[in-house]
Amino acid sequence: MGLNFSMNRTTWEHHSHPLSVWSRVLTGWLIFPAIWSHSSWGWTLAGIFILTFAFWMYLNPRVFPKPRQTGSWASQVTFGERVWLKEVPFDGLEEILEMHRMPARLLAILAGIGFIGGAITAAFNLFWPTMFFALAMIVGKLWFCDRMVWLFNDATDAHPELANWVY
Repeated sequence: MGLNFSMNRTTWEHHSHPLSVWSRVLTGWLIFPAIWSHSSWGWTLAGIFILTFAFWMYLNPRVFPKPRQTGSWASQVTFGERVWLKEVPFDGLEEILEMHRMPARLLAILAGIGFIGGAITAAFNLFWPTMFFALAMIVGKLWFCDRMVWLFNDATDAHPELANWVY
């Protein structure tokens, strides 16, 4: 029996807490020092750091309480992600999703390239290339987050019921 990485409605509600969103975004780069540490402490200890990081990414959307308010930009990022992942029961969102599909995918690719490039260059202990890829990952992720807020706002215009997620 392993960890279930899927998120149910309760997990999404907890993840909409701004501390969950911001702590996840702002700690994402810590994977690179975890990988880098292999040169000082060996791959066994680095592996423990990497697994700790992965466990944090799993735990993060689950440990914060349900927010008292969800009007923040950070909360709306998670609402946009739910729309993006088609976890909303509304018909007619396909046109809105299509409008956001290419930019969102490109931003996810940018973040992914940053992650993969950063992991590889951290494994080779290449400082400046790792910093470059870390920046690409962070910029890609934050810009993707902003796109998710835009998507949520467009979806809310089409389906005003979604505005009930904001309180």
